[in-house]
Amino acid sequence: MIRLDDNIRDDELRVLGKPSEENPKRRGFRWYYAVAILLLITGVIFAVVCLSVSRRNGIAPDFYETELGDAAAVGEAVPPLEKLGDYSDSTTAYTEHLEMTVNDIHLDIYIPHNARPRLFIGTPDLNDKNVIFTTQAADIRADNGKINGAFVLAGEPKAWGLSKKGFCGIINGEITVGVADNSPLFEEATETGGYFFRQYPLVDNGRLVENAPKGKSIRKAICDRGGEIIVVMTRQPESFHDFSQALIDLGVSNAVYLVGSVSYGYFRDRFDQLSVIYEKQRGGQKYENHIQWVTR
Repeated sequence: MIRLDDNIRDDELRVLGKPSEENPKRRGFRWYYAVAILLLITGVIFAVVCLSVSRRNGIAPDFYETELGDAAAVGEAVPPLEKLGDYSDSTTAYTEHLEMTVNDIHLDIYIPHNARPRLFIGTPDLNDKNVIFTTQAADIRADNGKINGAFVLAGEPKAWGLSKKGFCGIINGEITVGVADNSPLFEEATETGGYFFRQYPLVDNGRLVENAPKGKSIRKAICDRGGEIIVVMTRQPESFHDFSQALIDLGVSNAVYLVGSVSYGYFRDRFDQLSVIYEKQRGGQKYENHIQWVTR
């Protein structure tokens, strides 16, 4: 019970109880909490802007969020993509075949192992077991039946010209896929006994490249996916645009087209089983050319 002193004057004010020690701390907490909210809002706005830019540059939102977003949000280096292929067997030369669906597009993915790439002119021999994968590469001109665009075969130029900006160079057994008006790889291939051809560009440093043909067909491409070279093919006819977007969502950074439709090709698996992708069409062409992986 609080006892009042009878001697309090009318003009005197007396405070009862102890001063509170919580109020100063509570005011400090509220100020810190407001700053934290402001920083959080700023971070969210920054993330939204980055995501918007990535969409304009052709990077799929799902890929950005799952593969890039977590590391980028904390300023860390972006981790490398996990490879699609199984590289546990380092001696057997074979082609690994995977089936995937991206954006409702059914894809066949071919990954050659323990073999060297090359270009080849002519009709591949099914009985040649040195060839573990082969598919047509550069287009043939309709007017004269020759190769369309620059083409180098084992250091020897077979065709010249900039018909398409996409290119694939094979120098010392290493494949480079890219997009450029002028590539030094053409000269380098002629000087080192390498290979070079041009095709439609599909993906350039993660960005979708639009192409003039707007119809649908079976599509095929040679792709660089984080340093892993793969060949990707659709099972149903698709547009260039949808195929390129599917490659981006697969994680492909650079890709150029290969002869599509029902173009001739085959591969050998780990058990040396031969599988024909599409049968050879009648007639053939003098300058039919293939990109191949061979054992020697």
